[in-house]
Amino acid sequence: RTASRCYEPPCAPRAGRAGNPAPRAAAARSRCLAQTATTSQSAPASRLKVRRAELADASAVADLAARVFAKESTDLFKEQAPYLDAWLDVLNDWYAGQISGELGKQLTKALETKRLATAEARTLKLRYVTAEKRLEQQSVGGFSSTAAAKNLRRLIATKDTQRMFCCLLAENEEGEVVASVTVSMTVPDAKLPPPFPTRGLQRFYIGNMVVREDYRRKGLATGLLRECEKLARRWNCDSTWLHVGVVSAGAQSLYKGLGYTQKGVDPWYYVLEKRFLYCKELPLPWKFSRISKTEDPKAEDGGLP
Repeated sequence: RTASRCYEPPCAPRAGRAGNPAPRAAAARSRCLAQTATTSQSAPASRLKVRRAELADASAVADLAARVFAKESTDLFKEQAPYLDAWLDVLNDWYAGQISGELGKQLTKALETKRLATAEARTLKLRYVTAEKRLEQQSVGGFSSTAAAKNLRRLIATKDTQRMFCCLLAENEEGEVVASVTVSMTVPDAKLPPPFPTRGLQRFYIGNMVVREDYRRKGLATGLLRECEKLARRWNCDSTWLHVGVVSAGAQSLYKGLGYTQKGVDPWYYVLEKRFLYCKELPLPWKFSRISKTEDPKAEDGGLP
């Protein structure tokens, strides 16, 4: 369809036009071919649909991430030991299966926890509003200063924190998941990994960014990062954080081009692959209070999905 819209001038000169038309025809052909190539490269990304993942999408997202992660790991070994290609192909399939099963369980658990927390938060907010209106009808008032109100607000804040998880995916016209990314609130600069406790500040963290190989270099990763930044603003977060491999020069240039700066490097116990910690500051129209410290449960949910 794209080629049919390209116009190729005839070789013979038109009536009333002087000069040799060959240069004009060659230039028009060049423009037509360039337009066709550009359209064909950007067409797949333009037909993609970006949405939030549901419980039914957990297996598809896990399979995509497992294939990408396993291939990256085995390709690194193939470069160092090409004589082990056959053995590494078998290892790749086994490794992808192991990663897919574990990621599928974790993603399913996170989405289910978010669904339950959302339902419980709505119930608690309804209880708060009902109790407040009941006291107003009795001409008593002052419910917000009671111990019961403070306890409800604390429970609501806990449930809102549990809701702050989201998995975005991109699917093509055939319904295949071709890219995904997860966001959550965590402590990315913690000195020790979970489950060790930390006193650091929870931040908007972007993780598990994967794009299928045939859909790369089409702006899909940039588009997902933009969606993550929109979600961070809705969650009243003033920055986004992520990790990138020390050897991943292409990903580092992508993040730096989008405004990310290096904030640190993995501690000593990461022996297999070191990662850089990147951060991007997000300008907010005004200073928000943390959702976990919101005092008014009747207020909006802060854009929580």
